[in-house]
Amino acid sequence: MQNTPAMGKVTSAIPGTSPTFLIKVVYAENFSIQGYIRWIEEGKSVPFRSYMEMLHLIQEGLYHSRKETGRLRAWDLGEETAGKGGNHSEVL
Repeated sequence: MQNTPAMGKVTSAIPGTSPTFLIKVVYAENFSIQGYIRWIEEGKSVPFRSYMEMLHLIQEGLYHSRKETGRLRAWDLGEETAGKGGNHSEVL
């Protein structure tokens, strides 16, 4: 599947909402998958070769769509709250 041009960029009507992805699994074996992921709002379609690659594509889409609204959660959360007296062992 190739990148398919959109009829114009479709943007979400509500700012700050999450992007929409359509995932088509073509092949699944030995706890892994291959297929295509389509980012609906951007009109882009990309093949993926594993769960990890698919999750990376979703994460990248989320990051690009939320640039203005804030940062995604990261593993360096401890460094951000260390100076604020945050207790890292608390469960939400």
